[in-house]
This record gives sequence, C-alpha cells and structure tokens, in this order.
Amino acid sequence: MFFFLFVIAVTAKAQSSPATLVADKIAQKMKDSLNLNDVQKLLIYQINLQLHEAKMLKRQLYAGTDSLGIHVQRVENTRDSLYRTVLNEEKYLLYKEKKRVLVSNN
Repeated sequence: MFFFLFVIAVTAKAQSSPATLVADKIAQKMKDSLNLNDVQKLLIYQINLQLHEAKMLKRQLYAGTDSLGIHVQRVENTRDSLYRTVLNEEKYLLYKEKKRVLVSNN
C-alpha cells in the first residue's frame, strides 16, 4: 500500500512536463477504451514515461546521425511487449486493434 501511495505522489508531482502529459493522456485513453483498472493505468503510464526517456537518450546519443530514426524506432518497437506484461490476453488483443488511436497524441 505504501508503494502504491508513493508512486501516486511521485506521479502527481511529475505531471507538469510534456512527456508526463502525453504519458497520462495515452494511459487515460487506454483505461477508457480497454476498461483498465487504476493499477494497470498507472503501469501503462510508467511504461510510456520509460519509452519517452529511452527515446530521448537515443536522440542524445545519435543526434545528427543517419541511424537516429532506426534507434528511436527500435525503442518504439518495444511498446507492445511492455504493454503485454500489463494487459491480459483479451485486453491486449483489443489494444492491438485500436493501437493507432490509443498511442497517438491526439
């Protein structure tokens, strides 16, 4: 219980950067569309932040190189396997059907 409250407190504090806003928006869309519980939503939110941080690191490491896009795409290609650890089979298949809409920042 303490861990869950700690994560919520940290999450609430961090929700002012563009990355956290996008991560929250995606997590909220997934919660609404896939009927996720609060823990699943929080885990999806954290995964989105991890993906953002990994992409930013690749952008720093490969800035100005021809391979930047490839490295960023490799990070993006891990999204489904990370989500798979959070979603059950039914919700994962539904996510795959709606993926384009769910992970867009629209």
